[in-house]
Amino acid sequence: MSRPAHEAARRLGRWPRYLLGLPLAALATLAAFAHTPAHPGDGNWPRPVAQFIERSGNCQHFAGEFGGDGSPRDAEVNRAMDKLRCNSLPADLRTLRQRYRADALVTARLAAFDDEGMPKDDGAGD
Repeated sequence: MSRPAHEAARRLGRWPRYLLGLPLAALATLAAFAHTPAHPGDGNWPRPVAQFIERSGNCQHFAGEFGGDGSPRDAEVNRAMDKLRCNSLPADLRTLRQRYRADALVTARLAAFDDEGMPKDDGAGD
């Protein structure tokens, strides 16, 4: 630091005041994104919502594996989808939307699912 800059910093205290605001701004940014999980089931959502998000993703995965040819793999996929209760996703989504209608963050997160309980297509694959 040059002598004049050093003297100016010393007059302001040990650190220039604008530098003290940077860590506070970083913490505020982290707090704002605390309710936007990178992974849907990471615990930031109420447990029923996190379970629904995980189930929906798993159902979508298995739906993509279904070949429709009656193979043993199709039977295995059907069993997995039955175990996940994929057919009840639409009713479960309606229940969650009703239950958490007063929670804006949960409502926004559930809006990312279509009425069948599957994640809406964001158009990224087009």
